[in-house]
Amino acid sequence: MKVLLKPFLRLVFYSGLFFLCTIPIEADFLIGQANESNAIEFAQQSILLVTILIGFMSLAYSSQYKVFMSVLSLFIAMHLVREFDAWFDTQFPSLGWFPFVVLLAIIMLTILIKKFKSFLSQIKSLNNTLGFGILLISLANLHVFTRIYGKPSNWRNIMSDKYLYSVERASEESVELVAYMMILIAVVELFIFVKQDKIIN
Repeated sequence: MKVLLKPFLRLVFYSGLFFLCTIPIEADFLIGQANESNAIEFAQQSILLVTILIGFMSLAYSSQYKVFMSVLSLFIAMHLVREFDAWFDTQFPSLGWFPFVVLLAIIMLTILIKKFKSFLSQIKSLNNTLGFGILLISLANLHVFTRIYGKPSNWRNIMSDKYLYSVERASEESVELVAYMMILIAVVELFIFVKQDKIIN
């Protein structure tokens, strides 16, 4: 029974996280709109922020995976900046969000170039972990499926003369929200692995 307890608790916890995803989706669907200031967008930003914090927290538990977790956290931080595009456009009208993403990318690439062998070694160690597998699926969902799913031409073909941008936008943002939640779960699993690995070693 003890063997089943941890997986069961994980299942309950992650089911709860996905249930939380439905709350902002339902809120935006009720008003028939999903824009830069609505519930789904806020939920995406919150999830990314929590994910980054957990990623950087893991650095305190193990130096063995420090390079990978640093690169991953910076990569996710780039997504967070992109999600705050409306805020950056307002606060820095002449710059926008792009220079800040470039800055994070430069820091990330600098770490990668200097510690590339360590990065590859750490990926090799993490390759068969649950967290790493979920991470790969999540990134494929976010950067491939979501983009194809949200193509305006698909929605125009389905809805023809009843096409509404608000429906397309809300649906695409909902799928993106789920992808971000999966990334959070992946980072939680990686955090658990890193912490347990430190205890074992």
